[in-house]
Amino acid sequence: MAREEAGPKMKKVLLANDLKSLLFDKNSFLDRSDIKVLTTTTNAELLKIHRQEDVDLIVTQLDAPGIKSELIFDAIRKSEDLRQVSTILICKDTLTHRERCKQCRPNAVFTIPVNTALLYSKMRQLLNVSTRKFYRTALAVAIQGNFKDRPQPFFTENISSSGMLIRSNEPLSKDDGIFFSFFLSNGTHVTGYGEITRVVPPATPHDVLLYGIRFTNIDPVVQSAIDSAINK
Repeated sequence: MAREEAGPKMKKVLLANDLKSLLFDKNSFLDRSDIKVLTTTTNAELLKIHRQEDVDLIVTQLDAPGIKSELIFDAIRKSEDLRQVSTILICKDTLTHRERCKQCRPNAVFTIPVNTALLYSKMRQLLNVSTRKFYRTALAVAIQGNFKDRPQPFFTENISSSGMLIRSNEPLSKDDGIFFSFFLSNGTHVTGYGEITRVVPPATPHDVLLYGIRFTNIDPVVQSAIDSAINK
């Protein structure tokens, strides 16, 4: 039996919960299907999640609740298993706080008030991901999906060669799998299998349900066709 080719590596971002409203919205690059966002409320929880998930990027405040950040990041940098993570610290714009940040040895420091555009740019750089305008395109195509052995109608919000954002009236859950079939605007028939990596809760009871799908089994030729559609 031929071995299945691994899909794109999931990038994991760990955010301080207080930063979620600042950074996470449906228009940010963080809603990409190949990015998993985790949140933490304390430094002890931050360290626990990183040990469990082996995250790629941590973005947090210097004065997060609990154990001092200097101790937490010292433990991370001394660990063979944890030290590869990239880190961004946010602190008050004072000499004392900047000096404390240096002790944590982050990849970048941002002072309050945070320039969100610059912070996004640094996060993309550390994650080595492209900006959205080169990554996705809005394609309003209907998808004939097969979910739990039942055909379901879905619609795309946007699509890339590694995944797509869909809307559906069907209540789906993270890690659910979907077989899909649809046609691109250039006539290419797209079929494959994907997994739900993100669920976007509706802002109001009348909003549609949005789901981030990561392709886990799709023909490389079809991926190239999607890239061509995006470029056009």
